[in-house]
Amino acid sequence: MYILGGMRITADKEKVLATLHKNRETHKKMVVEARTGYVEKARVALEKKLRALAEGKLVALSFTLKPPSDYSAVYDTAIRMLELHTGTEVQLDATQVHNLMEDNWDWTREFLVSNSAYSATARERLGAVSEDD
Repeated sequence: MYILGGMRITADKEKVLATLHKNRETHKKMVVEARTGYVEKARVALEKKLRALAEGKLVALSFTLKPPSDYSAVYDTAIRMLELHTGTEVQLDATQVHNLMEDNWDWTREFLVSNSAYSATARERLGAVSEDD
């Protein structure tokens, strides 16, 4: 973004809003998949430990499963800000285009890595992002 740092554009507010809504839905799909996958993996891990305990075995009760990330609030705030904007156009800089329109945020890689353990959609997108690097 350094090269484009001073660049600003005027964009149609409704197009930006539509893109944000689409990006939020994709994000939410990954969150729902990841939460479902997390619950299943956690249940399996707990049941395995419980079986071992029921057999009288001593087992460590630490778990390495990290709950999935969710940045839906970032999308909600951006959407709300645009809904409150009274004009039909908005000014965007390169970073805002990168975030809002290209759905690439400073937390994107962390989100995809943590959620890819439980979400096929996150795994697929992580693979695409990794190929772009």
